[in-house]
Amino acid sequence: MSRRWLTRQTLCALTSLLAAAALFITPGPAGAAAAGDAAAPCRSWTSTLPPSPGAGDNEFFGVTVLSACNVWAVGAYRMTATSTLLSLAEHWNGTAWKVAPTPNPGTSINFLRAVSAFSASNVWAVGHADDSTLILHWNGTAWTQVPSPSPGVGNDLNGVDAVSATSAWAVGEFSDSSSQQKTLVLRWNGTKWAQVASPAPGTGSALDAVTATSAGNAWAVGGSFTSTAGTTLILRWNGAKWTQVASPNPAGPVTEMILSGVSASSASNAWAVGTYNTDTSQKTIIVRWDGRTWKEVPNPSPGPEPSLSGVAAASASNAWAVGNYRAGSAVKSLIVHWNGHAWKQVASPSPGSGGSLSGVAATSASNVWAVGDFSNGGPSQLFAIHCC
Repeated sequence: MSRRWLTRQTLCALTSLLAAAALFITPGPAGAAAAGDAAAPCRSWTSTLPPSPGAGDNEFFGVTVLSACNVWAVGAYRMTATSTLLSLAEHWNGTAWKVAPTPNPGTSINFLRAVSAFSASNVWAVGHADDSTLILHWNGTAWTQVPSPSPGVGNDLNGVDAVSATSAWAVGEFSDSSSQQKTLVLRWNGTKWAQVASPAPGTGSALDAVTATSAGNAWAVGGSFTSTAGTTLILRWNGAKWTQVASPNPAGPVTEMILSGVSASSASNAWAVGTYNTDTSQKTIIVRWDGRTWKEVPNPSPGPEPSLSGVAAASASNAWAVGNYRAGSAVKSLIVHWNGHAWKQVASPSPGSGGSLSGVAATSASNVWAVGDFSNGGPSQLFAIHCC
């Protein structure tokens, strides 16, 4: 009998079938890993260069991972340096990245900031179009716009997480009639998106990211501010309402503070990351939920002006956070890893003269993707890195 070898495409198909079977047996959001995930951690990052369709402002901001052969990244681009900003979605099929057409209802701005997949035929992407919220849905064949509330002006969605086919969260901000910035939380109930009441402390508040482990447990993070100071903002959904919970803040006067990413692997393990400024410096912050309280955890803050934008919790002993830092005149991509004991900076591909990572997602400790953009002195270009 002749010996037959599995091609990459066949392996991807088998992987997708196994992932679908596991999803059917144990429902849960795509990209979530069991708290006891014992998979070997990834050992090196490999860079890929997805198509950069625009002549300017090619940017990736969010990524979601269903399997090693099914990844989505979203962002925006311009056809010329001054033309309309267009929404962007690209798909990794295990071999290459390919642009997928997306709606652009805005006349000057169409922007996707985050993406979350529950299955191969149920993916959500959020952002804004001109002054309105923008929510797109992938049904396995095409991206279409889904109506979404825009309660004020400056409506913007920054984060999304799909809990099930009939439950998803999107968060961001808007300005009310008095021009005060407020938190914005929208929920998908399987039929439509509707606004849900959310705390908005300070003279202004915004939410940058959301994560959910079940229909009755979700976290949203961002920041609140007054005319002189900024503080972290963490909200929790308990199945009935959103409430503000105590969140750590660095000592000393902080002029700006934002938590930009949040990820939970279980009800007792969640991470949030961000950046803050004092009068003299910029530093990164990482905080952890242990099932009882949020506590700040020491983290590397390399070079001047470091920033953390996204985090992925694969398990209680394995998490990744991404961003950038300045090295001389260049901007370099930044990756830090939680090994169960401490956060450590790891080597990161940083193509061109300046690179930055904005989003990270993982299906397990051994399958992690991060996305961002880089520059060679001209228009920004897209790049994605995979660790396995």
